Amino acid sequence: MQIVAISNPSQKRELDPTTDQDFSELVRLHHRELVVYAQSLTQDEATARDIVQDAFIIAYDKVRTFDVTRDFATWMRGIVRNKWREWLRKNKRYTLTDTQIAQIDSDIAAWQTARVEGSSDLFAALEDCLRRLPEGLREVIEVTYFEGCTSEEASAKLGLGPAAIRKRLQRARESLKQCLEHKSGPSVYPSHES
Repeated sequence: MQIVAISNPSQKRELDPTTDQDFSELVRLHHRELVVYAQSLTQDEATARDIVQDAFIIAYDKVRTFDVTRDFATWMRGIVRNKWREWLRKNKRYTLTDTQIAQIDSDIAAWQTARVEGSSDLFAALEDCLRRLPEGLREVIEVTYFEGCTSEEASAKLGLGPAAIRKRLQRARESLKQCLEHKSGPSVYPSHES
């Protein structure tokens, strides 16, 4: 069975992806990370969201064949990767090398494991840095990254223009980067340089 942290890393329970309620919880837990993964492959947020949505539909249709001894996040990344390759064939776009894909997979898997186990100082530092952001910047981060809103949805929700949302996101990301580098040094960021 899939074991995931439920709100408190010390409390764990098994989630069975073959039940609708647990599958929904797994979607909620992994959606954001899969969008980040897909966006690192596609370099396009809208395409990444479409690929992840298609991947969850495929996963739901094939969940009865899922081996519960495997990691759900790893299984989902494989489906996302296959949907991305399908998208590449249809769109004749650039390709990443197998080494680059393996590095992205490895980075995402390590971050997911650290988050679930609650064993990363990086996540604690990030939470502290998020709390230190001015309210206007923190709101945009929460709506965009935690709620998964697009720039247009965030714009409507916060009553700001799309350009203001993008500018605030840029300022918030820069502030978070500086805060994390101050706390941990510049080596906290995974390197994808070849």
